[in-house]
Amino acid sequence: MGFGLRPAGNDGRWGPPTSTLDWCEENYVVTPLIAEFWNATSNLFFILLTLVGLSSVHELGVTEARVYLSLWSIGAVGMGSFLFHSSLWYETQMMDELPMIYGTCISVFALLRVFPETNRNNDRLAIGLFLYSAAVTAMYLKLNNPVFHEVCYGIIAAILFLTPAAHIRHLKRNYPQYSDKISGLWSLYWYSVMSYLMGFCIWGVDNNFCEVLRGIRAQVGYPWRIVFELHLFWHFGTAVGSYASVMVITYLRLLATGRTDVYLRWMWGAFPLVSSDLTLPQIRKMMKNKVV
Repeated sequence: MGFGLRPAGNDGRWGPPTSTLDWCEENYVVTPLIAEFWNATSNLFFILLTLVGLSSVHELGVTEARVYLSLWSIGAVGMGSFLFHSSLWYETQMMDELPMIYGTCISVFALLRVFPETNRNNDRLAIGLFLYSAAVTAMYLKLNNPVFHEVCYGIIAAILFLTPAAHIRHLKRNYPQYSDKISGLWSLYWYSVMSYLMGFCIWGVDNNFCEVLRGIRAQVGYPWRIVFELHLFWHFGTAVGSYASVMVITYLRLLATGRTDVYLRWMWGAFPLVSSDLTLPQIRKMMKNKVV
C-alpha cells in the first residue's frame, strides 16, 4: 500500500526501473517499448487540452505571457509524465514531477494578479514563487522522498484551487456589471475543482488497493481490464481540472480588464470554453487603449 516500488509484469526496452516509484500498472504488458502503456498514453489528455486552451486564448486576444505559460506547462507535465511512465527512469520521473511544481507556480502567479488593483509588485511575487520552486527542487533531489514532493505540490495546488472562490466573490462585490457572469464562473470553478478531486480520489484508490486491482485485471482481461487501470483516470481528471483552472483565471482576468464581450459556453454540454462573438481584429481595436 502507499508509495514505493511495486514492479510487476515483464522486462522491456528501458531496463529495470530506476525511479523511486513504480505504479500499479504492470510493466511492459502491452508492448516491450513502453513500461506502463496506459499510464503513458493517457498523457494525451494533457497535450490535447493544452492545444485547445492555446487556441481558445489566442482567439480571445489574450496577450499576457502568464496565461500562455500556464497552458504550456500543462503540456510540459504531460510530456514529462509520458516519458516517465514509458521508461520508469529516475531522470524522467523528475521530468514529470518537478514541472508539476513549476507549472502550478506559474498559474498561481497569474491567479494572484487577476485584478488591476492587485496587478502590481509582480517581481516580488515572481521571485517568491521561483524561490519556492528552487527550494522544493533542491530538497527533493536530496531527499528522494515522493511524499515530500506530494506535500509541496499539494500546498501550491491548494492555493491554485481555493483562491478563485475569493476572486469570484470579489468580482461580484466590486464589478456589478458582471452580475450575469457570476453563475457561470462558479460553474467553471466547481468543474475544475471536482475534476481534480475526482482524479485525486481515483489516484488514492489505485495507490492503496493495487493488488486488488491487479487481481481484477487478471480475471476480466481485455478490453475490460483497461477500466481498472485507474492511474489513467487520474491523468484525465488532473488534465481537465488544470485546463479548467487556467480557464477560470483567464475568464476572471478578461472580465477584470473590461472584456464585457466574453462569456462561458459548454461544448456538448460538458466541456467549458471561454468565448467571444467578436473577431480578433475587433478585440485588438477595443483593447488598444486600455491599461490593465
